[in-house]
Amino acid sequence: IYADMHDGDKKRVIISGASMTIKPVDGTQTWVVNAEFDSQSCSAVVDFNVPGKPNPPPVKLVATLWNSMSTEATKTELEFTDPSGTLAAQGFPLNRWVDVTQAAHQHEPSASCPTNLQVVYADMHDGDKKEVTISGVSVTVKPSGNNQTWVVKSELDATSCSASIDFKVPGKPSPPPVTLTATFWNTMSASTLAPEEKTEFEFTDPSGTLAPAGYPLNHWVEISRPASGVGIMI
Repeated sequence: IYADMHDGDKKRVIISGASMTIKPVDGTQTWVVNAEFDSQSCSAVVDFNVPGKPNPPPVKLVATLWNSMSTEATKTELEFTDPSGTLAAQGFPLNRWVDVTQAAHQHEPSASCPTNLQVVYADMHDGDKKEVTISGVSVTVKPSGNNQTWVVKSELDATSCSASIDFKVPGKPSPPPVTLTATFWNTMSASTLAPEEKTEFEFTDPSGTLAPAGYPLNHWVEISRPASGVGIMI
């Protein structure tokens, strides 16, 4: 079962051999999407334009399986892109579905937490872009690609590689009503053909007001970074 970062609901995904089936978890909906899953690229072309599916995308999307790792957990995700370039440039992340059935899977700490980072992220929920800068334990979040000028500052906890983010700052439209936790994740495509690796931030509500503590409310997915790369804290 995956949490849909854009729609805010849940989807059930079944992969069996070369077959992918997607269904809603919401019992009031009964639509079903079937697609062919390519085991080498770990992806499928998905057409959501099926009977009963509310507001389907106007084009077919590619769903690609990714493996994600934080300092404390691992899980799988599905990233959706538009190969036609109609909704966004090819390869641009339009949405992420985050595994909530395996989100509690623990592993040995990967010990990779950036001390020097400047990356622009695609915001899966808001549909815009954010820039995150990390310098030591200082975290700065700003809008990117628009005329907004708000700034959020926080401090990074190196053990959990997370920061408490209060978006209630001057100029920020529609901030969440509570302070959120932003956790740094490394994410790698499961493809055996041309594997990719990038970073992302997952937002959760530790107060349990918006959703149970630890439940993914949003993901920001890396789309660009300076050539200098990312410094890692060991």
